[in-house]
Amino acid sequence: MDFFVLTIVGLIGILVGFAVGLTNGGGGLISIPLLILLGLPPQIAVATDRFGSLGYAASSTYKFLKSRKIVFSYILPLAIISSIGGLIGAKILIDIDKALLVKIIGIAIALLLPLVFLKKDAGIEKKKTGSKKMLFAGFLLYFLIAVYDGFLGAGAGFLIAYLFIFVFGLTYIEANATEKIPFLFNAIVSISVFVGHHIINYPFGIAMMAGTLIGGYIGANTAVKRGDKFVRIAFIIIVVVSEIKFIFFS
Repeated sequence: MDFFVLTIVGLIGILVGFAVGLTNGGGGLISIPLLILLGLPPQIAVATDRFGSLGYAASSTYKFLKSRKIVFSYILPLAIISSIGGLIGAKILIDIDKALLVKIIGIAIALLLPLVFLKKDAGIEKKKTGSKKMLFAGFLLYFLIAVYDGFLGAGAGFLIAYLFIFVFGLTYIEANATEKIPFLFNAIVSISVFVGHHIINYPFGIAMMAGTLIGGYIGANTAVKRGDKFVRIAFIIIVVVSEIKFIFFS
């Protein structure tokens, strides 16, 4: 394997890890197209990207644990839902138009973005959660996103951030931190399926994991140091850039 190519993959991993560690979104939109550009078939690119994501999941979780930003009251139900969703997503065998689905996710992210501007205090200060019906609806929506995250995942982090902020009342940093452990369960379950189907490129995956390990910690550390207002601005910027990718390059 060309050392130069693996170095490029590692650098991509640092960028991806930083974006996800900082805002919980945008990683797959960067890495999957670039892995395909480097010669991996789409299915293998998705599986390899998920393998590499273990790096930022581990390092950013470590940082957020130290900083006490994780809302543990949600961890158990979210981890269970995320694991089931990841398994279902990774085992989807029906012929689904992934390109169309990515477009739909892109539209959903764009339609929800105005909420960030209309409710400027949302995500800056922790809010009271809604009714039990709203929480149930939130967990149901999270399950659907987890299924999508299990087999593709591009843009899923943005949808989860919206959900945690506007339904569960978390701040931007809490939403990012609290999702990391459930995502780790989702990733492990889906990766186990991908391993069984032999669709992971391990040299690329290990190089990406090393990069995301570094980038994830730097991103999480930046989020904790700079605060929710900074993360809100970064979130908006990364969403807008991702929307350009969705619209013009999907």
